Amino acid sequence: MTVLALVESPAQLLHVLEWCHRHAAAERIRLVVLAPVDERTRVQLAAMADYAGEENIAVEWHDPRTALSASARVIAELRPQVADAHTLLLGDPFSGLIQALLPRPGNQQVVVVDDGTATLEFAAQLAAGERLRRWHGRSFGPVRAVLAERARRFFDTARLQLFTVMAVTGLPPSRVQRHSYAWTRHRFGQVRTRPGVDVIGSSLVETGVVRPGAYLDAVAALAIDGSAGRYFAHRRESAEKLDRIATQTGLEIVRPSVPLEVELRRTPVAARLASFPSSVGYTLPLVLAGSGVRISVQPIPEEMFAEGVTQRARSFLARLGDDVRTTARVAGRARVELATLT
Repeated sequence: MTVLALVESPAQLLHVLEWCHRHAAAERIRLVVLAPVDERTRVQLAAMADYAGEENIAVEWHDPRTALSASARVIAELRPQVADAHTLLLGDPFSGLIQALLPRPGNQQVVVVDDGTATLEFAAQLAAGERLRRWHGRSFGPVRAVLAERARRFFDTARLQLFTVMAVTGLPPSRVQRHSYAWTRHRFGQVRTRPGVDVIGSSLVETGVVRPGAYLDAVAALAIDGSAGRYFAHRRESAEKLDRIATQTGLEIVRPSVPLEVELRRTPVAARLASFPSSVGYTLPLVLAGSGVRISVQPIPEEMFAEGVTQRARSFLARLGDDVRTTARVAGRARVELATLT
């Protein structure tokens, strides 16, 4: 039985490892890394690929984004293998490269693993019969529109299952398999805590959703009581932005070499974490379960949004805050709460 996994981000690779752990599939999976060009993502992918190797998973590394010819070569090489796979694992159904690799619609077994909050939007669009597009995305060009429509037909006919920790709604229970980071918790042992507050960074500025100045003010407000010590940068945050945060808030900037879910299991974590709406509101309560760590998620007020941000994007971020309220009532997790800026 051939299992083929296509990953483009460190979080996707982590969740493939979680799927392999759940299904005892390490010996029969082939893991293909379709690497981006940005250095921080490549560093984290390489580190997670090393962990995959330790689990006896066969890993291949491709660089499809170095040139158009490289993309064409990778697509030509992998597309027949994707079509022949008994089980296909994907992390980003919105990716143009992944959509180009998908075979004709059929009855293939497909598993979509988490990649940030993309799973939530994918499930919602699937249930509503909508075209596949990112929640913060702009309009498509003609090529991407064709790929998205083709991908939509593929997922409609596939034997699809989501392997997720997200609060997915609208799909039959049989299409959703939940997990609790069993591999991560087993691999990295007990959570170690330290006093103070750590701030979890966000790429909302880089995606054009939040104004840079408003974001900096919000981070400063989270650190204002003097107990905040570290700022865990998102891998997409710019160096210039991080320099401004360090200068104006005094926070120590940490650029993890692995996904945050792994970083906070293998190094000491502050007794309180402060974050903006993101996937950490779903993942960290499970990763840090039983540790007593308190996770505060700060909603995005209207005045923080950048000009031209769609109502769709605003509603999506509001939903993340609503889900935090639900998560806070789930027993056996780290404590989560919805915070407000002062």
